[in-house]
Amino acid sequence: MNRPSLLPPGIGTTRCVPVRLVVIVLALFLAGDPARAQLVDPEKGTRDGSPLDDLPPHITLVTDAGMRPDWSPNGDALLYLDRSPLGDVWEIDVETRETRQLTGHFAHRGFTRAQYLENGDVLLCGPTSGPLPTAARPEAGRFTGVLSVLRTGKRLRPPQALGISCWEGVVASRKAMRIAWNRSDIDYTDDDLVGRVLGGISELWTGRIRFLGGRATLVDVAQRADRTAVSPIAVLEAQAFRPRGEDELVFTAYAYQGGEVMGLDLATGTVRNYSNSPVYEEVEGISPEGDWALVERDLESTAVPGPLDVWRLSLDGRSTWERLTYFNRYRGGYYASNPTVHPSGRRFAFQLSIDGPTEGEGRGLLVFDLEHYTNPPP
Repeated sequence: MNRPSLLPPGIGTTRCVPVRLVVIVLALFLAGDPARAQLVDPEKGTRDGSPLDDLPPHITLVTDAGMRPDWSPNGDALLYLDRSPLGDVWEIDVETRETRQLTGHFAHRGFTRAQYLENGDVLLCGPTSGPLPTAARPEAGRFTGVLSVLRTGKRLRPPQALGISCWEGVVASRKAMRIAWNRSDIDYTDDDLVGRVLGGISELWTGRIRFLGGRATLVDVAQRADRTAVSPIAVLEAQAFRPRGEDELVFTAYAYQGGEVMGLDLATGTVRNYSNSPVYEEVEGISPEGDWALVERDLESTAVPGPLDVWRLSLDGRSTWERLTYFNRYRGGYYASNPTVHPSGRRFAFQLSIDGPTEGEGRGLLVFDLEHYTNPPP
């Protein structure tokens, strides 16, 4: 969304301004020392055409539409949404390319997130009331979701509500019916945006899903941290339980050095910063061994994230970075985002993104073979 009155003089971007931009800028102002990126990305925006025109052999196009992919527990299929901010949920067999719509059999307002649960069912986040997107407010409904569970047997039924609100990303364990989510009342489409950001709630929660009499129920619900664990106005988004023990919740802290990859020890409450860099980062998928994570990163920006690419970050405390995609080399606002790691750890899926009226708009799903790539590419 473009809200120039909230930006400092001189800041501009060719991208549609991300909703979290306001939080980041406020953080820089309140700190009294606006951070500046220390790195450069000389090839950004230097090529004509599309990343799909020159895919390296280790990247394969799976669909020409879709966004926010997630691997099935057995690694055979991808779950994805068909549009942003509120879409239908689909499943595609990666080998046969056969697709199945999972949310076309019941009335709904659209979904913002969908994640496979450990048993193959699907955890959904989507609004059940309130305004829907319009030209004036293209992201209405994005921040007012409710959690539900969709059973994925041969006979699809409407999802079962869990009675808990959700905000942005949701997390499903790879080993148990455990989930994590964000509780927040920060709605970036609200007229009182600054008040929402400064005085709003931003919390990380966990719970377990049990089926009682065939109905999904959320138990062992617990708040794990709030924004003050990082900074007074940090905005937190849970991303993954860290394998193998899953005793750490990896999350992104927005409005803290632009965006940082953080870990929350679920036993002690201790918070650790894994990225420790002056540029924008947002963590996504994690390897099955828990030794590295995939991160959306923009080398040249802290306050205003531009076209992103996917990087691999070590989680051993040394903050070692390895760039994996170069989609932002192309003009027109192309970038790579939303990577999700295959259960084998040998490949990952991600989306082709391009600027649009809503943040995170996907233009296709791709698979990256980690065993056969060269870095840097030609």
